[in-house]
Amino acid sequence: MEEEMKNTGAFNENAEEMPQPETINENTAPDNTGEQPENRRPLKWLIFFLFLAVAASVTTMLVVKSCHNKDEYAYEYGYEPSDGPVSYNNGKSNIVNPVTREVIVKDIDWCHYSSSNDEDPIVLFAKNGKRGFCNIVTNEVIVEPTTYTKAWVFSEGLAAVEKNGYIGFVNTNGKVAIGFKFSYRGNPLCDFVFHNGHCVVADSSNKIGVIDQRGRWVIKPLYDNIELAKDYAIVYKDGDFKKQIDFEGNVLQDGIIDYINNLYYEVNYADLQTGEQKVGQTKNNDYYEYRVGGYSGLIDGEGGIITPPIYTDIVGITPTLFKAQLQDWTSMVLIDQKGNVLSKVTR
Repeated sequence: MEEEMKNTGAFNENAEEMPQPETINENTAPDNTGEQPENRRPLKWLIFFLFLAVAASVTTMLVVKSCHNKDEYAYEYGYEPSDGPVSYNNGKSNIVNPVTREVIVKDIDWCHYSSSNDEDPIVLFAKNGKRGFCNIVTNEVIVEPTTYTKAWVFSEGLAAVEKNGYIGFVNTNGKVAIGFKFSYRGNPLCDFVFHNGHCVVADSSNKIGVIDQRGRWVIKPLYDNIELAKDYAIVYKDGDFKKQIDFEGNVLQDGIIDYINNLYYEVNYADLQTGEQKVGQTKNNDYYEYRVGGYSGLIDGEGGIITPPIYTDIVGITPTLFKAQLQDWTSMVLIDQKGNVLSKVTR
């Protein structure tokens, strides 16, 4: 057998080894330096960036957010960080002590907590449609969620709560500090928080004023809206100018407006090249529209007030004729340069 194999060439100790065909790619063949081929490096970078993307996605899942509007808070559930005041167990949300993880309130609907709050760490929460407060350091529920249908976060030691359509304020012990005498519905107010010792509220007739931390009126409720500053307030009545008033009721400045708009009117002109008649607009340099609290009035070029801010819009027609829209947003009047109403039309 061995002799036969030698004769056939299948086994020949002296025979030269048959070369095997091989395709060599210059880009994949290793060199004599022992370094990795260049085309393998992009694959490593791709794996590295995929790892970073997965890590970023996991981190995003750890974010917990809360927000609110006038009628409700909305809580967006997620995975709570280990040092937060909320824990999740079998689909239920609980308020816990962030250090000991002891459960303070079980099965809440949502909660609102700010780690930058300068008060005791008090959490506002909702349960079964009612509002309550708890302290996550003392583990004490200071207001049980049984009475109040609306509530706001603590500010300067007080928190607004709503009952039967009226706003009152509780202190950090959960006791009523300012009684329920401020109207919640029927006015533009939505944030009942104190700033520099003052809060904007409305009386039972829905007129707006400013109170101090004892519930006393420092600016009487005579206005339709108020904007607070540190040392004064900007007060506004519909159809009137804004005023700057201090917290003793003194008028510091009258005649405040929001801004002034240019007025334009149509003119006919001939094209200089073709002579064709065209229609364009030109700016009125003698009269302007001013705005106060969402309403418009007419003013002349020297700052003289022609009409009070009682219209929703003013549009120029000619240099001395204007179209003014009434507060029903449908009816319009024509007024002249002195503010006289010339006629009334309906679209």
